[in-house]
Amino acid sequence: MKNDKYIEKIKKCLALAKSGNANEAAAAMRQAQALMKKYNINQDQVDLSDVDYACIRAGSTKKPPKYHQMLVGLISDAFGVEAIYHVQNFFGIKTDIEFIGIIPQPEIAIYAYEVLHRQLTWDRNNYMKTLKRYKRANKTRKADLFAESWVQAVWINISTYEQSKEHKDLIIKFKNNRHNKLSKMKARDHKIKSNDDDALIKGAKAGSKANLHHGMNGEELKRLGEAGGA
Repeated sequence: MKNDKYIEKIKKCLALAKSGNANEAAAAMRQAQALMKKYNINQDQVDLSDVDYACIRAGSTKKPPKYHQMLVGLISDAFGVEAIYHVQNFFGIKTDIEFIGIIPQPEIAIYAYEVLHRQLTWDRNNYMKTLKRYKRANKTRKADLFAESWVQAVWINISTYEQSKEHKDLIIKFKNNRHNKLSKMKARDHKIKSNDDDALIKGAKAGSKANLHHGMNGEELKRLGEAGGA
């Protein structure tokens, strides 16, 4: 953003304006107002400067499987971000996911998505290889149900990110400013059949072993979490 450095100065002045020293607070507020007027920066721009987005490629289909939407929902819940699917149909279908949140939560969400999606894909593919006697449509159904159960098992063990109302409102405002019209993404869903118990049981067992620390050591993950909660 062009005015980033000026917005940071304004935010520092506004922080000083909360000082218990009346003279210092008044001087800081005047400085903040002067900077806002000089660089044509409004309060919304200052408030929304704490919000950002990050995107990641999520496949090549207009209708992602339900388990994928569940995984994105898990990430949103765990890291206090809003998730939006973008489907582009230029030279082939490309689907991206955009995570919106308070900095640095979108980048943390991207990391978590990459780690969990990689493990989920690996486990789903390995389970699918065991379904040798099934037709392709049945293999896909059972593998998708395995993946849904996998995500549910992970979700149970992840805490919801406690986002303040102020931050929630900022995220929604940022999202509405960035996107004029959004529609609901339809998912590829399956009805559970009587012989699908194995898929659900094995999916839950595999998901319970999922490791978010894979690809990043515990200290790095801890620092990311502390930065996100700041």
